[in-house]
Amino acid sequence: MSIKGIIKQCSIVLTHGCNLRCSFCYVKDAGYAEDDKIAYDDVKRIVDFCCEAEVKYIFFTGGEPLTYSRLPDILEYIKTRQHPITTAIATNGVLLKNLELCKKLIDSGVGYIDISMKGKDPQEWCKMTGYNGFEAQQEAIRNLASLPIDFTCSMVVTPENVQSFCDSVRLACTNGAKQFSFTFIIDNDDAEEKDLVYLQKHDPLKLVNDFISQISELNAITDDWWIEYSFPMCIYTEEQLKILRGRLATPCQIHLKNAITFNTKMELLPCDMYIYQPLGKFGKEFSSYLDFLSLIQMSTYSKTMDTIRKLPSDECIDCKYLDVCYGGCPVLWKNYSFAALKKFKAEKFLNVGVPKE
Repeated sequence: MSIKGIIKQCSIVLTHGCNLRCSFCYVKDAGYAEDDKIAYDDVKRIVDFCCEAEVKYIFFTGGEPLTYSRLPDILEYIKTRQHPITTAIATNGVLLKNLELCKKLIDSGVGYIDISMKGKDPQEWCKMTGYNGFEAQQEAIRNLASLPIDFTCSMVVTPENVQSFCDSVRLACTNGAKQFSFTFIIDNDDAEEKDLVYLQKHDPLKLVNDFISQISELNAITDDWWIEYSFPMCIYTEEQLKILRGRLATPCQIHLKNAITFNTKMELLPCDMYIYQPLGKFGKEFSSYLDFLSLIQMSTYSKTMDTIRKLPSDECIDCKYLDVCYGGCPVLWKNYSFAALKKFKAEKFLNVGVPKE
């Protein structure tokens, strides 16, 4: 059995600088520092590492990766490597209003672009981001739709936009978008109030119900949509899961152990949401793929990852959804426990759909 190909995807945080200030941003605590960016030669070293490891995909994130001036150079460099790698960019899309930039990225070799939608109109855009990039993003969608590039419009579903997300999808479709993904907001802040108090103020059950109540309208607009991995299956009722059959994405890299993330300092992270939990630095703790394989066996690394991967409850072990859930995104359990969620759901839905004792 080959030891190559274990890592399917590598995410690289190019910069923490960003041209927006989204209220729901999971890395806003990084401070949006424009000088907090990875050196170009260091990105090349990571690309070489990915080639050695036979990685299939490299995903560039931020901050806003399009503010990283040497992104086209990185894409060109990847094209010169013998090992084929598909590249992707996660962006707010504001800068892609420039058609020439779109063409330059495609000519440089980008294979996929994810545009994060922020709102249905300029007012919602300003409320969510502190900036009116509404028209720029619509122009970006029109640009990409006119070019030979695969792209998705994604959206973080929050209490502020859950009643209007269909309007955003409809407008994007009008401008040429074909496929859509949704992520229920994941709170990366460490809230002062926990458990039931937190859940009462940030009701995930209502958020899910409000979203699902509009699925008929969503399906009338497009059938090409899905929900990214976030909430555990026990958030949903069985009836809701029937409605969402085939729409829920697979578990994340933390559980599947098939991807890695580098921050701007070339440090490995469990994923890009764990910005303050480095697991080892490229060029220090490891410099090759074989070094990496040794690193992930070391107690410091493995104990950290085992702690993050720990199921939120022993009840999960016997759950029929374990292999497609693993307890949901580990970050979710920062502010409430499984027991608190179970009690909250029982009180709200009179024990309907609550896991048995």
